Amino acid sequence: MIKQWQDLIWIVFLIWYGVGIILVSLDLLPPALQWAIAVFLYLAGFLAILYAVKKFKGRFGLMVALCIMLLTIVAESLGVHYGLIFGSYHYEKDFGFQLFGVPVTIGFAWVMVIFTSMAHYEFLLKGPKTFMGALKYSAVTSLLAVTMDLIIDPVAFKGRQYWIWDQDGVYYDIPTQNFLGWFFVSFFIQFFLYFLLKHVDVPVKWSERMRLLYVLVILMFIVTAMVEGLWIAVMVTSAFYGASLILRKRLEKVV
Repeated sequence: MIKQWQDLIWIVFLIWYGVGIILVSLDLLPPALQWAIAVFLYLAGFLAILYAVKKFKGRFGLMVALCIMLLTIVAESLGVHYGLIFGSYHYEKDFGFQLFGVPVTIGFAWVMVIFTSMAHYEFLLKGPKTFMGALKYSAVTSLLAVTMDLIIDPVAFKGRQYWIWDQDGVYYDIPTQNFLGWFFVSFFIQFFLYFLLKHVDVPVKWSERMRLLYVLVILMFIVTAMVEGLWIAVMVTSAFYGASLILRKRLEKVV
């Protein structure tokens, strides 16, 4: 029964995603349905939480996911209120319930980023845990996190004005500090998870779902970027993700 409702959530996400990407690609998403984007991120985050529960064998996985959510919301809050970590910015549109001035939706998005990145490099979690292994794992998963933000931020800022940057930068007027912040916040979390997590083989379909989820989220934002004419973001993100796949293949041969 539990497996059935978990599979049902995945199906609901795919249906929601399919309808959403059609509306976005045809630029038919009306302002009255902007809340659908928040639901999309909630569903994606919830699927990642299910993966965490399987990876950590039970309720401890839920606690880990909630801690990641809280930690990233606090980190985002430091940016909103003090311009720390990611730079100075503020939210323009209502993403629902907020905690410390940050939509909880963002916390769900971060959980999705962390665990979909983990799923790409599960093979690095096997075997004895070493400091160098932790550095390698944390670096490659954090590069995946930054890759996702390379498409999310231009769309959210330049395309849809979900949030506004109060600083400038060379990439779509987004401060470089933001991307460094994404890398180091992800690095800190993944480094901790590397030592916290004893390797557990989750069902293959859930590992595959997490890797697919990462691709689907990026694809949704790529399609939106195309509609908004943000072609540099499309090319840069595609190049970074392509490079990450090559890196993954090479690391798999080494391990």
